[in-house]
Amino acid sequence: MFRAEFESAKAFKKVVDTLSTLLDEITIKIDEEGMKAIAMDPSHVALVKLEVPKLAFDSYEIDEEKEIGIDLEMLKKIFNRAKAKDKLILELDEEKNKLNIIFENTGKRKFSISLLETGGITHKVPEIEYVNKVMLKGDAFKEALKDAKLFSDSVTLKIDEEKFVVYAKSEVNEVESIFDKDSSAVISLECGEEAKSSFNLEYLEDMVKGVSSGDIVKIELGNDMPLKLEYSLSGAELLFFLAPRIEEE
Repeated sequence: MFRAEFESAKAFKKVVDTLSTLLDEITIKIDEEGMKAIAMDPSHVALVKLEVPKLAFDSYEIDEEKEIGIDLEMLKKIFNRAKAKDKLILELDEEKNKLNIIFENTGKRKFSISLLETGGITHKVPEIEYVNKVMLKGDAFKEALKDAKLFSDSVTLKIDEEKFVVYAKSEVNEVESIFDKDSSAVISLECGEEAKSSFNLEYLEDMVKGVSSGDIVKIELGNDMPLKLEYSLSGAELLFFLAPRIEEE
């Protein structure tokens, strides 16, 4: 058996929305420590790691380790029906091979979705050492990406000892958001070497979809290396790797 309660269905919806922008389906491992998953987007450009620790839930019961496959598009549709004060209950019906999603408020609304087959390709988080790291207020980073989108579908991230820069250009226009290390938006900045890499802007926007004011994103990068981005969201830990976009000279 598996049953878990989460205080706010609306808060958990942010996690579902973020995952569903990048993935069609996901296999989640459920054990005594919580819920975990590692998945690659269909284009094999981005890798996503999800961890929702047991302590993030108000109650959490499980008898043995399980793996469940979930259609994220269907899950997103269900969570779009969540109301502001709904509590979330997740229940596994192993006999029917379904996951029950229950929104509880003045009454209960129960949605049951069939689970997908699990197995197949397994993914691992890349073991990459980064010497450049910046912790930044999430809403400031999202605004910088919106500015970049005015001129391009790709964005270049740069870092040196003094600043972190989000840069984009078209044939005739360019924009850069400069975050000095003493900026109020920067929590910390560590630079072992000057570096820059370019990335698909749409993927980056999808990765930070659930980020709001008060959230902190941690970004690690190098020269033409995958971007590592992580943050906490509604009790969940999200980690992403995004392949660089190699720009022609």
